[in-house]
Amino acid sequence: MTKRKGILAIGNVLVDRTLMISDYPQETMLATISHIEQHCGGGCTNVLFNLAKLDPELPLYLSGAIGDDAEGQFIIRQALQHHVNTEGLSLTALPTSFTDVMINSQSGERTFFHYVGAMSLYGKQQILRQNHPAKIAHIAYLPLLPALLNHHLPAILQALRDKGLLISIDLVSVRNKAIFMQHIRPALPYIDFAIINEVEAKMLTDNEGLPSNPENLLRLAHQIQRLGVKNSVIVHCPEWAVACNRAGENRCIPSYWVEKQNIVSTLGAGDAFCAGCLYGLHQNMPLQAVLQLGHSLAYFNLFSVSATGGAVSYSQVQQFLRQKSLSPQA
Repeated sequence: MTKRKGILAIGNVLVDRTLMISDYPQETMLATISHIEQHCGGGCTNVLFNLAKLDPELPLYLSGAIGDDAEGQFIIRQALQHHVNTEGLSLTALPTSFTDVMINSQSGERTFFHYVGAMSLYGKQQILRQNHPAKIAHIAYLPLLPALLNHHLPAILQALRDKGLLISIDLVSVRNKAIFMQHIRPALPYIDFAIINEVEAKMLTDNEGLPSNPENLLRLAHQIQRLGVKNSVIVHCPEWAVACNRAGENRCIPSYWVEKQNIVSTLGAGDAFCAGCLYGLHQNMPLQAVLQLGHSLAYFNLFSVSATGGAVSYSQVQQFLRQKSLSPQA
């Protein structure tokens, strides 16, 4: 049997229209736009394009839904330029999903306006058609996939596992807690890797008021693991990341900090972190190295206006980590 290799990203495929604004206005007030860019967005392409730069030899596959429009063609062109296999994209009658991203030039903080569009039609039928030789199937932004959530999610995940895939998920910080409790929690026993932020971890464990210190984050990770995750749970916030796995490893590592005035944008930082962690998990690295990779990719992401413009090679990451190990501030 051929050894599986590579990462299949399943789910949210869209275009980001990024607007740099003077500040975030109150309702009825005006802000000026100083810069506009269009990029692929969403967890799938953000993760895959980071991985393409990190390791050009890693097989990458994209599965999602697009419209028969200029934005859909833009996604295909960008994916092919990154040597990502696009055979898993489904064409629909709805327009391609998009997000208008407002970046406050004063703080670097982002506000999102999302149109689901074609991705509202992406679900069980499209997922189970996937037959790629990837090692990991990463399901991105799971709460934003209504057609998937409204089917029996555990059965879909088990079908992917039956194909020989390991299952990874990341989430997104939506206000609808019912999605976490009614859909995500019952699916955890079918998942190998969960890579989520502290807001999502607290909602998933019903601990919204818990302070985000390292001890509490690790406690949340263990609680999520007890809910059924088969291998590793990673919980991250801007200051820290923690991880635990079934082998008994527990790690807590601070992020590589960037002063607020030096941050160009935080857009895609979580996805960059996720990409680094996925690569480490794919390569069977110890959790210490997995978190270091995640933090490194997130660090470089902060110096770009787009979600993937800060992507770096593995050799650049190694050089960066060597410098950090020699620095008394590391």
